[in-house]
Amino acid sequence: MGVLAVAIERQRWDLASLCLLWGVTYAAAALPPDAIEGLIEALEAGAEPGPVSRQRPGRGRGGGR
Repeated sequence: MGVLAVAIERQRWDLASLCLLWGVTYAAAALPPDAIEGLIEALEAGAEPGPVSRQRPGRGRGGGR
């Protein structure tokens, strides 16, 4: 089983996000330089503006591990 799959199974979101970040970085490095601008535009178009919760999992109401 891959690292990302194990991280998701164990709900290790910090590790899962690092795996995804590494994958995007690896894929972007293989793109030609002029394609990076298109990639950034595509990522920005999919981003939804709004507040981001900074509460850690398992802390606060209803969040158990």
